[in-house]
Amino acid sequence: MSSPIRFEIRDRIATLTLDRPDKLNALVPEMREGFDEALAKAAGPGVKALLLRGVGRAFCAGGDIGWMAKALAEGRWDEMEALLDLGVAVAHGLATLPKPVVAVIQGPAAGAGMSLALCADLRIATSEALFGMAFVKLGLHPDWGGSVMLSRLVNPAIAGELMLLGDTLDAARAQALGLVNQIVPADRLEAAVETLSHRLAAGPAETFARIKTTLLRNQGLDAGSLRARLEAEGAQMKAAMRHPDAKEGLAAFLEKRAPRFA
Repeated sequence: MSSPIRFEIRDRIATLTLDRPDKLNALVPEMREGFDEALAKAAGPGVKALLLRGVGRAFCAGGDIGWMAKALAEGRWDEMEALLDLGVAVAHGLATLPKPVVAVIQGPAAGAGMSLALCADLRIATSEALFGMAFVKLGLHPDWGGSVMLSRLVNPAIAGELMLLGDTLDAARAQALGLVNQIVPADRLEAAVETLSHRLAAGPAETFARIKTTLLRNQGLDAGSLRARLEAEGAQMKAAMRHPDAKEGLAAFLEKRAPRFA
C-alpha cells in the first residue's frame, strides 16, 4: 500500500502532497508519520517554503467519513481521538513553521480539509475550488484548527456564519472574504505556483520566520497560547463525537439523507 502522504524538496521548496485521490484525500490516522516527517524536514535550513497540495480533483475532503462512522460504531475512541490529536499537531506545526506555507487548492476543501487550507499563510486556488466548514451538517465541531484559523482571518459574524451554517463557498466568495489570496484558471495553476515558488525561494528565510512570529503576536498569540486554543477546539470535537448527533450526522451523510438531530 502506498503512503497517503508524499513529500519532496526541490529548489528549496518543500511540497507535502495528500495522496488518497480515490477518497478525495480524506484524512486518516495513518497520515501521522507522513505529516510528522514532512513538518520536520520542512523546518530544515535547506527549505524556504512549504506547499500543501492534494492529488486529483480535490484538495482534501476532510476526515474520512466512512472510516469515522465505522470507528464510532465500533467504539474505537482511541483511534478517533488520535486523528483529532494529529489535527492539533499539524495545525500548530504549520502555523509555527518558520517558513511560509502555501495551500494550493484545485477543488473541494471541506471540513478538516478547509481547516488544513486555513492553516497555511497563503492560499492560491482555481476557480473550481470549493470551501466549506461542513462540520455542523454532521453534528460535529470544527477541528484541525478550523475554528481557530477562521477566527484569525475573518470577523466574528462571518466566522459564526460559516461554522453555524456550514454553507459551501465558491472561490470568488472565499477570496472576497479574505480566505483566498489568488484565483487562477485551472490551466494556469502550475505556472502560478511555479512563479510564487520562485519568489519565495529567493526570499530571506530569517525575515520570513520573524514575520510569521509577528503575525501571531499581533493577534495576541504565541506558540503556547496557540496550542492551548487548538487543544480546546479538539476537546470540543471529542465531546461532540460522543454525542448521538455525531452518529446520526455521519450515518445520514453516508445514506445521502437529511440528518435528524436531537
